[in-house]
Amino acid sequence: MLKKMTDYLASLQRFQVQSTAIDEVVTTSGQKIQVASASLVSVERPNRMRSEQLGAEGGLGFWYDGKTMTLACKVNKTYATAPAPATLDDTIDAARKKFQVEAPGADLLYSHPYDVLTEQVTGGKFIGSETIDGVAANHLAFEGEQVDWQIWIQDGPQPLPLRFVVTTKTMKSQPEFVVQLSHWKPEAKVSDSTFEYRPTQGGTRVQTLPACSVPSGGKG
Repeated sequence: MLKKMTDYLASLQRFQVQSTAIDEVVTTSGQKIQVASASLVSVERPNRMRSEQLGAEGGLGFWYDGKTMTLACKVNKTYATAPAPATLDDTIDAARKKFQVEAPGADLLYSHPYDVLTEQVTGGKFIGSETIDGVAANHLAFEGEQVDWQIWIQDGPQPLPLRFVVTTKTMKSQPEFVVQLSHWKPEAKVSDSTFEYRPTQGGTRVQTLPACSVPSGGKG
């Protein structure tokens, strides 16, 4: 089921999807706080992507047009731009290194997501048939060396991922990252300008990570 899903996802040359993420942050006292955000993600293979948080005053946006990658913060109009590799796979890796933004959901965007998802897997099983937002889905759970993760895959001819949960085992508190994927538009027609970042009036380019209010302590 996982291989079927990843093969189908990799076969889509372009798509849009709405991503609703819950990032669990653990305070010094041990309390778990869940921080929610929603983003619209647009992808055009092999070398274009845009992910922009929706409705968040201080939300982040990421643009990749095949030549450059830009991370921008809405609240103070700061942005950082850097040369980007020629492929989406390498750009995801470069963005994680350059901007220190760890996004487990991005693992689904690689050209060979099956290899990425199963890299550290030590075991997995089918949990059962369940329903996500009224859609029939197959629930799979995997154990890994550093993380455990679960995925819910739409049943039927379009095996799209609907929910993805990552549990970090290397931290005592074992925080979770949850992403719900909805409003899928396979083969969506997206204009070239979608992937090009245009600074807003009064925007300031910075050399480091844009000074946005980003939670720390979990995976986001």
